[in-house]
Amino acid sequence: MKRLSFILAILLLPFVAMKAQTPGENIDVDHYEIHLWDFDFANQTLQGETFIDFTATANTNTAVLELKRLAVTDVACDLYGVLSFNQEGDFLTIVFDETMEAGSSATLDVRYGGSTFNESWGGVHWWGQYVYNLGVGFESQPHNLGKTWFPCVDDFTDKATYDVFITATNDKKAIGGGNLVESIDNGDGTTTWHWHTPQMIATYHISFIVGDLVLWQDTYHGIERDIPIEVYTTPGLSGNVPATFAHIHEIAAFLEENLGPYPFNRIGYISTSLGCMEHTDNIALATSVISGNTDNEEYLAHELSHMWSGNLVTCYEAGDMWLNEGFAQFWGTFYRDAIYGPKAFQDMISAKTNAIATWCKSPNNWMPLNNIPLDMTYKTNAVYERGAVIVNTMMNYMGRESFLSAMRQYFQQYAYQAATSEQLCEALTQYSGIDMQGFFDTYVYSSGMPHLYAVIESVTPVGNQYEVKLKLNYQHIGDTHIGQNNKYEVTFIGPGFQLATEKLTWDGLHETATVMLDFEPVGMANDFKNNWLDGMTQKNILLKSAASQNFAYVTVQAETVTDSVLVSVENHLVEPYDDPLIPYLTLSTKHFWTINRYDFGEADVNAWFDYSKTNDGDIIQTQNDSATLLYRKNASEPWHEIPFTFYQGSNWKQGRFIVDDLQSGEYVIAAWDKEELGKAEHSDIARQLCIYPNPTETEATIVWDAPADGCILICDMNGKALQRHDFTQCENLRISIGELPRGCYLVERCDRKGKVLEKGMLIVK
Repeated sequence: MKRLSFILAILLLPFVAMKAQTPGENIDVDHYEIHLWDFDFANQTLQGETFIDFTATANTNTAVLELKRLAVTDVACDLYGVLSFNQEGDFLTIVFDETMEAGSSATLDVRYGGSTFNESWGGVHWWGQYVYNLGVGFESQPHNLGKTWFPCVDDFTDKATYDVFITATNDKKAIGGGNLVESIDNGDGTTTWHWHTPQMIATYHISFIVGDLVLWQDTYHGIERDIPIEVYTTPGLSGNVPATFAHIHEIAAFLEENLGPYPFNRIGYISTSLGCMEHTDNIALATSVISGNTDNEEYLAHELSHMWSGNLVTCYEAGDMWLNEGFAQFWGTFYRDAIYGPKAFQDMISAKTNAIATWCKSPNNWMPLNNIPLDMTYKTNAVYERGAVIVNTMMNYMGRESFLSAMRQYFQQYAYQAATSEQLCEALTQYSGIDMQGFFDTYVYSSGMPHLYAVIESVTPVGNQYEVKLKLNYQHIGDTHIGQNNKYEVTFIGPGFQLATEKLTWDGLHETATVMLDFEPVGMANDFKNNWLDGMTQKNILLKSAASQNFAYVTVQAETVTDSVLVSVENHLVEPYDDPLIPYLTLSTKHFWTINRYDFGEADVNAWFDYSKTNDGDIIQTQNDSATLLYRKNASEPWHEIPFTFYQGSNWKQGRFIVDDLQSGEYVIAAWDKEELGKAEHSDIARQLCIYPNPTETEATIVWDAPADGCILICDMNGKALQRHDFTQCENLRISIGELPRGCYLVERCDRKGKVLEKGMLIVK
């Protein structure tokens, strides 16, 4: 009976083993001891042996590891017999001759060798007489490629400590992560290098490089201890290291001050033939980065910041890669604040914000930040740049000190572990006292981006102060989400260019707010410093001489300047919130501008507003669509056409409106339906007649180029003249239209002989 039971147990073991099909299921690896030797640079092969200390997390008789391309030759275990092992694809399945109980530990010994795997970026790369690994691949799914040089549980969450032993010929060095324990001359022309990493890190963060390497050393005096700085490069690059790393002390100090004490062993970099990778203590840098100047310094900061964002606390899964790369991209920009000053940081983050707002506008790019598809995990705009901009928005939402303090405590809470977006949200809320759920719902868990917009509705003197009533607006580009606990910054500008910034909070789509100011505002800018991903692009243009700058299809041209002029341009990537719904007139659904102009001294400033079928195809599609430019000073004023001239060569497909004496206010491209109106296209005449206010109820002013004689005809839509107004040597004329019924009317300016020179459209409301 005992013999039969034993035979049945043996026969059933393969079926039990089939239950554990995923790497790391039912086991937790505590430590890897990796040995590499016999590097054949001609045939690109190596030999290896790895000892894997692990603990069973459930009763199991099977351990499943990953190993890519390298062939396993033998597997042993210290406490259990190995009944069988099978290597299929990237999976190495090991079956024991008895069941391990949950909580028990053992050590596997896996011997392997052969050709290594690499893709265009990740894996093991042979580079002449050098060989090194890059821990992730952009093409491989999943991306982790620790499996390309040792058997492991190759994911983000199964972290372990490491000892790496590399035997190489004496003409080469072998560098790994962690601390160098010793290098032993074997007496046979080879040396064995032993590196130890005592911290728990993911398999894609451990690394090695073998080759002719030159060491540059320094010491950074950290906030808790002295930290070695070690940079290994090829001999040809060694002379570039001091200048490339000129600010490494300042970068490290900035990161420690803001993120907490350095969590690993040394600040280490190595030169490689390919890109940059955040291996613990052994950061890979492309040779182009080590250039002998600080032009690529942001890569040093980005990768070093990964020692906190990514290595100390790792994203739980690839869909949350913004926790690694988005934050590192932000820290790799934010460091400029400490070294080059706040303006250097502000200019760079503002440029990123504008670029990402434009990117997020496209329906192709509507996806949540925390649920990135595997084929987009390492996409620059989807994860890196968008993540950085949202982290910057988060910092401004929370306040700089609250954000940084909460982040330091988050790093402590999840040190040497993996975390999710939800856990970050909970930690920031807990450690700052600021409810972050609304922010994460809007910026992390929803597609697209929000559009936040505040407008002044009224200003009322109250004693020595001014009561400003605001209309607050929210809409979401690319999602049905309605934001809660929305926060936004607006800056009020006084007559002497006094600035007062207020942070406003509201729930839902629309709200009103009241702000008390010590001065009467002459204007208000949304997100004046461009710190928020808010559904618009923004730029502050400062001109100190006769010059021009362009931004977002607007060119600001200063003809004369006695001191300087500041023009703030906001390009809102949504349609205006209050379309006047004028018959046969369609406003852009893609964007409108808010412009604020402030003169210091005297200035003569005009602006060019560009339109095209490419950019404004929602309203300009055929020759029947006649483009025009609408304006209003603020929300209390209706949209109306303003005086403008057409740039020479403008046509229905593309052109430019030239506005003299640029005024503060809102502007939008619109189009008349010429077929419905019977209206002549502007390309057939010198200029389109300017009429304002338009629409109107009682009177309107009609403006043209130069003093002339003639008459103004007001006609119905069939061309029948209803009013005639003669003039002599005039360039504008105010007329009363109160007796005309509501509707649309054609307006014609004729010379003394009755020839029609210009036409326009008048709306009576």
